[in-house]
Amino acid sequence: MANSFNWSDLMERAGLPDPFAPETSRKNGRTAMRKLVPFMESPAPPVADVQEISVPGPAGEIPARLYVPDNAADALIVFYHGGGYAFGDLDSHHRVAQRLCAQTGCRLLAVDYRLAPEAPFPAAFEDALAALDWAASEPIGKLAVAGDSAGGGLAAAVTLARRDKIDFQLLIYPLLQLAETRKIKPKMLEGHMLSARALDWIRDTYCAGTDPMDPRISPLFADDLSGLPPTHIVAAELDPLLDEGQAYRDRLQAAGVAVSYQLAKGLPHGYFNMTRVAIGADKQCEQAAKVLRDGLGL
Repeated sequence: MANSFNWSDLMERAGLPDPFAPETSRKNGRTAMRKLVPFMESPAPPVADVQEISVPGPAGEIPARLYVPDNAADALIVFYHGGGYAFGDLDSHHRVAQRLCAQTGCRLLAVDYRLAPEAPFPAAFEDALAALDWAASEPIGKLAVAGDSAGGGLAAAVTLARRDKIDFQLLIYPLLQLAETRKIKPKMLEGHMLSARALDWIRDTYCAGTDPMDPRISPLFADDLSGLPPTHIVAAELDPLLDEGQAYRDRLQAAGVAVSYQLAKGLPHGYFNMTRVAIGADKQCEQAAKVLRDGLGL
């Protein structure tokens, strides 16, 4: 049975505004994303503890959430949520983070980085890097980074900046470049959760005049990918970001980086948040968690 998704239809069924519509405020957009979670996502497996904490950042304390599983392994995952650098927060990705914690058996630090348009680039990157540096300074054993969509782009960017500190990176349908938002395959552009219009809006809102070729925005275009840690890229077939994930995989392989690749056929961008409504999404989440755990040698 095939999955079929249309962002506008899903928002209408949930009685919520489209976050990327011009008339929708960011506050209403974030509220919409939070309310979609119980509609689209199944409950996460239980963990031993969830703690609200903060870590030092360049503009003050960064809110974060620490997930601790039963019989925690000697490792920590730093997780960055998606949402186009303007939406999403600890609550919108609570179930994703808790599920990854429970399925890997690793502690997980979810980072609530600053968002555009109030805090455009480089705010999100600077917060993501500060949280990573704080985590690396703690006695945590192995260190991994993970993120979905824009959070996957942040994970890739901080890994480029701190490649000597990170043992593994999990990039979930990552947004790896904003220099080119018009894709070649028209069928991938509209109706599958992430559209060309949305990518244009993300670029304009987040970059705010900065060159989108900056590798901190577009890790795909970084000059040097050598020495990066083992990487697992999770992709969605119905995703306008599909090609750039494949291109990053190929560039990593050419640079001698150990990289594995997981393609979820018939699933759209964002399916880690759709385990209730997308057939097979839960299995894909489990597979990604297993690869991460194995990649850390746990």
